[in-house]
Amino acid sequence: LARLRGTAVPPDPPTRAAEPGAGAQSSLFEPRPVPVGLAGLTEVYAEQLRRHETAAHPGRMRLLTASESAGALVAAEMTAAGLPWRADTHREVLRELLGERYGGSGEPRRLAELADEVSAAFGHRVRPDLPADVVRAFARAGIKVTSTRRWELAKIDHPAVAPLLTYKKLYRIWVAHGWQWLADWVRDGRFRPSYLPGGTVSGRWATNGGGALQIPKVIRRAVVADPGWRLVVADADQLEPRVLAAVSGDRALMEVASRPDDLYQAVSDRAFRGDRDLAKLAVLGAVYGQTSGDGLKNLAALRRRFPAAVGHVDEAARAGEEGRLVRTWLGRTCPPATAPGTGTEEAGIPDALPEEQPGGWTSATSSGARARGRFTRNFVVQGSAADWALLLLAALRRSLAPLRAELVFFQHDEVIVHCPEEEAAAVVAAVAAASERATEVCFGDVAVRFPFTTAVVGCYADAK
Repeated sequence: LARLRGTAVPPDPPTRAAEPGAGAQSSLFEPRPVPVGLAGLTEVYAEQLRRHETAAHPGRMRLLTASESAGALVAAEMTAAGLPWRADTHREVLRELLGERYGGSGEPRRLAELADEVSAAFGHRVRPDLPADVVRAFARAGIKVTSTRRWELAKIDHPAVAPLLTYKKLYRIWVAHGWQWLADWVRDGRFRPSYLPGGTVSGRWATNGGGALQIPKVIRRAVVADPGWRLVVADADQLEPRVLAAVSGDRALMEVASRPDDLYQAVSDRAFRGDRDLAKLAVLGAVYGQTSGDGLKNLAALRRRFPAAVGHVDEAARAGEEGRLVRTWLGRTCPPATAPGTGTEEAGIPDALPEEQPGGWTSATSSGARARGRFTRNFVVQGSAADWALLLLAALRRSLAPLRAELVFFQHDEVIVHCPEEEAAAVVAAVAAASERATEVCFGDVAVRFPFTTAVVGCYADAK
């Protein structure tokens, strides 16, 4: 309202800290004082409608704002419902992985043993939980490393590597989903994270504490349906390549994506002599901008068969390198390039494929421009996938309304519905119908299909 009227803009209210176990609140939405009266809200809403009409695609922009509102409602309802969680199973998993707990804040037995193995391999005491200590230890051994990332350590032939990698994996579980996490976040058989719809610049969701979007596979053993109920776990198949087909209008890729078959295998049959792994690497390289190794050769092969699709992300990359803005299919705009020397990094989108070393960028250097191009190349695809996913959630929520089933989890391209066993078949059908509806609303009459791999299970870990 202040911006609309040209007055001083007050500071944003502080972000409310996540409260572990906050799902025990008495109501779905906690009332807060509203500093702006109804007349002011109406004025702001009218301005929003006016701005919709000034967008390049007003209908899409209206759809984006409506879907963001629906997503916020779904997020609140999922927090209230909670993800079913067996605390006893979680403790059993922790004992299997980490061993006994020691008093105080000391590491559990297995981590202490691995730390001793790492130190023995180096011949002196090393703290494996301190990256700088590990880098120095390798330097003393005559091995130069720039970080303790898994992909870099895996290239080194040294007896400390194996216990160090195991330590890092288990340490992450102990810190992020250990006994303290369980005590803080699980109440009455439910894990209730605080979701942040649109929490990243691409539109993907984040969470305010709890790490709901990074639940390790082994910890998923604790996600167990209530007696007589089931978990319907639905994972969208090759979501981003299918989105690329829809937004680029590439006829050849749309034809590939028009069937529920394995998209990477279909691409490999057309461009890579049936080599599925190479086709997958090429498609992801086009989306993420991989140029190392055989990346350019693979991209050239992909461009010959799917020129419009590759051209779409190439143009987005050029726009980023030149400092221009790009938008998702529904109109979400990427952030502008950062000023030189700010050290700001893009959030929500990886800067490179896992095989490449990630890094930030600034607009002052050629390497920074290339990194910016990789960001915008991926933004138009990943952000458009986030647009579609919001519409999927809205459609699925509506389909589930007559049932006892509850949406309890969402992560980028995966949803979990907790339902009575007798409703499982109806929920599976609802997911498929929601996918079709979201595609129609988002992209119109296109041949692209967005199939799901769906599992009806008693335990989340059994879904994959």
